[in-house]
Amino acid sequence: MNGEIPLPILMDGATATNLKLRGLPPKQCQEQWILQNPQVWQQLAKEFMDAGSRMVYTPTAMANRDGLNHFGLGNQTAEINYELARLTVQTAREAKNHVLVAGCIAPLEIQAEPFGETPFMDIVNIYAEQAFALKKGGVDLLVADTMTSLSQCRAAILGCRQTKLPLMVTLNVEHDGETSLGCDLVSALIVCQSLGAAAFGLSCSDQPRSIYGHLEEIAPYASIPLIAKPDAGVSFDSLLPPRQMAKDMVGLWERGAVITGGCCYTTPAHIAAIKTEMDQFPFHSVHLRLDTNAILIAGETEPYFLDEFFEQSAPIICSMDMSDQLLEAESSGADVITIQVDTGDDAYRFALNAHMLHLPVSFLSDNEEALEMALLMYPGRAFVDSRSLIEEEALKTIAEGYGAIIR
Repeated sequence: MNGEIPLPILMDGATATNLKLRGLPPKQCQEQWILQNPQVWQQLAKEFMDAGSRMVYTPTAMANRDGLNHFGLGNQTAEINYELARLTVQTAREAKNHVLVAGCIAPLEIQAEPFGETPFMDIVNIYAEQAFALKKGGVDLLVADTMTSLSQCRAAILGCRQTKLPLMVTLNVEHDGETSLGCDLVSALIVCQSLGAAAFGLSCSDQPRSIYGHLEEIAPYASIPLIAKPDAGVSFDSLLPPRQMAKDMVGLWERGAVITGGCCYTTPAHIAAIKTEMDQFPFHSVHLRLDTNAILIAGETEPYFLDEFFEQSAPIICSMDMSDQLLEAESSGADVITIQVDTGDDAYRFALNAHMLHLPVSFLSDNEEALEMALLMYPGRAFVDSRSLIEEEALKTIAEGYGAIIR
């Protein structure tokens, strides 16, 4: 594909829950079981494609090195992802209509510093390893699915974009619009689209009607296509009937979703009903009102909407414990906190303290490597201070690489 996803497009339904009905034992490594029973996965994928799916996910959500280590298979990460991607691509290519294959990755169980013990770049490298194996297997694009923290969203994007494949990102949010780890949905949209995500949205976040409000919340700030992959239910004994789910999907399309499918417990019958409804929906008539006036900046837990006349604090020098400095800066009346980073160690020190700050950040630096490290590790979208004594073109390149804004 040429980097653009054809819109609107219908994705597939649930993988794990449908495979359990077809023999996947509990507590078994799903990826290993599929490779031992490939015909089961191929049949499910074919049923989704026959129902109308024009994008299917590889069954590799937990096939990262960390996840496979739990089954003693970590050293087979590249091979397992390659084989599952190849199997899915082969099945898709045999379909009557062209079907895109999205290489699927998902949140890791380990967390980056400071909330875990793993260095952020190790998380990036875990995602990159899986992404390159999926690319080798022939996938058309990648999807970071059901993400739960902005740190892992950023790590997934930074790791996956090394493959030069398009990457979609979806979050699994609670009723309040935040993930289980406190990541704000609008913040995640702002950061992910600034880092180059090809599409953004929600997955596995309850049934369709329950996520109408979440789509309404992010639509005014979205410059990329919106995704909605809701659940059909919480068990096979309490499913939305296929026709009802399809009717409820209309509200998602009215609110801007153009890449849609189903997550937990969504069967091929649900996808077929959604396809029928989707074919009748006038997507061309949906015109969202975008908020283009504000400067969009974000931390992990909150977005910020600024105008051109914001006030910056005096530069703050980085240290291992910045709590008093950050608290004082927040109470100074400044709109944006200026963080001075002179070395890579400064960037690391601030990254360990950034979660305590509840205002936007601007990095001031005369050192290219220090500035890049600060932008790499900051869990949000930042400003870069135009007073930084770095050559203009280099400053622009560094800022663009991390979705930052020079002011």
